Amino acid sequence: MIIGLGLAAPTLAVPWLAGCASDNPAVDTPALTPSAPAPADTASASATPSPTAAASNPAAEQAATEQALAALAAAILVGPHRKQLSKDRRQLLTFLRNAHTAHAEAMTTPLPTAAPVKIDRMSLNSSLALLSRRESSAAGHYRRAALKTKGSDAMLWGSLSAAAGSFAAAIGSPNPPATRPVANRAPVEVLPEVAAVQELVGQLHAIVYGYQLAIGKLKMLSRQRAKAERELLAERVFRDQLIAWLRKRSADVPAAAPAYVPSVVPRSPATAGKLLMRMQIALQPFCGLWLAAATTQPDRQQALTALTKAIKTARSWGAPLAAWPGFSS
Repeated sequence: MIIGLGLAAPTLAVPWLAGCASDNPAVDTPALTPSAPAPADTASASATPSPTAAASNPAAEQAATEQALAALAAAILVGPHRKQLSKDRRQLLTFLRNAHTAHAEAMTTPLPTAAPVKIDRMSLNSSLALLSRRESSAAGHYRRAALKTKGSDAMLWGSLSAAAGSFAAAIGSPNPPATRPVANRAPVEVLPEVAAVQELVGQLHAIVYGYQLAIGKLKMLSRQRAKAERELLAERVFRDQLIAWLRKRSADVPAAAPAYVPSVVPRSPATAGKLLMRMQIALQPFCGLWLAAATTQPDRQQALTALTKAIKTARSWGAPLAAWPGFSS
């Protein structure tokens, strides 16, 4: 399988290490593909899940929050302090305006009318802080909605929660991150929960392998290496918890492939970090599939936490912001 490509897709003949390729068309291809023998603790990449089900269409009032966030971002873009915006921050605000508009359009058509936003008496920092607070508030609201719903609805609200949380952090950052183009999300096929967890375990196998490759190219005693080693331990623990979850249900546990082919061959600290970033992006759709498949609130909460953590980890290695985290694109 290819590890590190980022989304779930049908399983490839050979596992890759950029994200991890899978047999399931619901997720985009990851960064590692299985190939030669791997390190002892290496795991195999599993098939990528594929999105195909229709998304939910919440009522117009539920899109009002997204419309308001888009309007506030747009108001800052054209407001009295627009000349003070750096190129990176202008790019970020443009992305936020477009992302929130896309979110609202996914919920209802036609869009509800948004009230005008006035920030004339606010400083640039105050208006940005207001937008960040509202993003955080929306993230909490959507998280609660995700935990109360099931199937594609849970995935939609979970994605919106994760997006708003990452947007809030980006707005408050002194160095605005890069952004991915805002595109329509792919529909998602809701798998049986056991199948979704099996896909996730397969992906985690590949990620463990990829981390071992990358860590070998990070400088000893460096912060990057210590960070990657902590993340590798966390991924192993998470994988083993899910394996225990499967065994408790007498379900088959995917085996690790002998080895995986990385989409980015780690030859230096920079390329090692790029591989780690791609693998964490590739992991997110698998977390989203589990979120959609989860049949209990504790499992939905764990899936959403895993999605949020993968987004934060990917961002820490330089990943751009995405409008629809957890969905294949």
